[in-house]
Amino acid sequence: MKIKLLDIKSHPGGIFRFRTLKALSIDGKTPALVCLRKWKKDSLADYIGIMGGVKLLCSNRVVPLSPRLVKCKGYPDLIEIKAPRKNARLFCFIHNQGSDNKELVICTGGFWKTNDKKNSISKQDAAMKEAYRLRNIFLESDKEVSNERKK
Repeated sequence: MKIKLLDIKSHPGGIFRFRTLKALSIDGKTPALVCLRKWKKDSLADYIGIMGGVKLLCSNRVVPLSPRLVKCKGYPDLIEIKAPRKNARLFCFIHNQGSDNKELVICTGGFWKTNDKKNSISKQDAAMKEAYRLRNIFLESDKEVSNERKK
């Protein structure tokens, strides 16, 4: 399995004041970047709203939970960034939180909310579950790399 962290070109180098923004790529698939590119092309207001939430998350020492930045129930440490009064949702987590290393906001996936509430809720939960699964794959690989470095 090939795991990489890619820059998200929203801000020079994806570097903000307190955290650096990255997209998780596993075996060449980068769901967060796919969503961001689609939103930028098809719904600029959603894209701008998401990037505003990213800036809020990356530019504050403490995670400023708000209607725009929420913890995903049932998925510890997964954060949902919402475009205000829009449909886009981006899922991410913070890596190296509270450590001496630079904290990373790693985006794992996204979701487009629809007006069909019944189906939208189950699809959103499925998107969260997948984003959390990708997070866990990354954390396991990072743990293995850290253990290799210690040897």
